[in-house]
Amino acid sequence: MIVPMDLYSLVQRKGYLSPEMAIGWKIGTYVAEYFDDLSDVGVAAVSDNDAVLALLHLIQGNGYPGRIVVPKSARPWDFLFYHLTTGTQLSFTLIRKRTELPQKIRELEAELCEHNHDELERYQASLDFLIKSILREPVTSFSLIRQSRCRRLHIQNEEGHLIHCHHCGSLIPPDRAWDVEGDICCLSCAGLEPVWGIYH
Repeated sequence: MIVPMDLYSLVQRKGYLSPEMAIGWKIGTYVAEYFDDLSDVGVAAVSDNDAVLALLHLIQGNGYPGRIVVPKSARPWDFLFYHLTTGTQLSFTLIRKRTELPQKIRELEAELCEHNHDELERYQASLDFLIKSILREPVTSFSLIRQSRCRRLHIQNEEGHLIHCHHCGSLIPPDRAWDVEGDICCLSCAGLEPVWGIYH
């Protein structure tokens, strides 16, 4: 299997290549090209797995400290990237049938052992095929990408003045409101991770 050089260094260090690692690397390189680099990008992922490992490898490999938020509660995406300068959000939702082994192959995992060569070869062939597909095909083949613009409102906060969040209806001070594609929202409804709000 041909592995890109910057991913190969991570594979050499960890001693294996997983589908999650390929997903993280593929999405990370897509976002790096989209924003020119990852120096001013907030990153969040729903699972702390090999995909996060690959994303950190990409970020830190370009000389940036790298910190990825892993929320404790559910999110409507698998990965979220927020460009702090432009306010652009890119969310990625994985298409499971394109990023996971078929059910019949996954069922083999409990039966795998070094003495069952046929099952091992069948499982490894499916795993290799999945990884090759992820690395070869465009990101849009295995994930749904949504883009939105989210900027902090820069309105002078008059004492006692509050505005309604367009989505949840809560009252918020103007200087804590966000403009998401023309809708005025609170930080939670804007879809940002709470820690990103302090950067504005």
